[in-house]
Amino acid sequence: MLNAPELVELRLVNPVPVDDARRLADELGLAARVLAARGGTSESRRKAPARPLWALAAVVLLAAVVVATPAWGLVRGVLPFWDQPTAPQSVQVQFFSLNTGAPPGMSPQAVAGETREVGQFTLGGSTRTLWVAPAKNGGFCSLWRPARGGGCSTSGHRLSTGALLRRGRPAWVTGDVIAAVVGDVVVRLSDGSTVHPRIVWVSAPIDAGFFAYDVPAGRQTSPVHVTAVDAYDRKGRLVAHQTFTDGPAG
Repeated sequence: MLNAPELVELRLVNPVPVDDARRLADELGLAARVLAARGGTSESRRKAPARPLWALAAVVLLAAVVVATPAWGLVRGVLPFWDQPTAPQSVQVQFFSLNTGAPPGMSPQAVAGETREVGQFTLGGSTRTLWVAPAKNGGFCSLWRPARGGGCSTSGHRLSTGALLRRGRPAWVTGDVIAAVVGDVVVRLSDGSTVHPRIVWVSAPIDAGFFAYDVPAGRQTSPVHVTAVDAYDRKGRLVAHQTFTDGPAG
């Protein structure tokens, strides 16, 4: 459950050549002249501005791009980080412990006082809250509560995953991806099926997407189980791949 309005990010993944736009505008202009000849006066035709034709051409071309572009490529909601609920003191203390518990020289420098709630997911039949804090090393840290799980990531890490294992098979899978590079995440299973988990995209200073997949009981077995997570860019190219090693199945 997201508690704040989403911003909309719009990007043209496949820019349209200027010549194509001009050609379409010319065609639209011809159509307009035909309509004017049928019902308009010479005065109205002389004063008709060309600009609306270009605007209409742009709308038509943008619609064509939307249809032709893969689902992950064009529009996505971005959650404004600073507008999200601030973490209670107990959660902030847990983030601070990530700094003190790290080996010398390896502290992520999580800014515990700036921790925010960025989403709620159902995992293991219960609602889990994802808390995220920016880190002075340029990345961020995240923790799932009331369950265990989380960690810290640098800003250049394309894909990070974690899993709760049950009898050697993932019972749920969580992870994060860098927003500047990744557009979609695919969870792969041993029977060849795939799942596209919901991704919560978070604005600066986090600039990342977070996902979770609650694996159904029937997909935690020896014949059917999660084997890998792949991350793709906005053109559908594979940019990161992580596998889950088979363990003993019950």
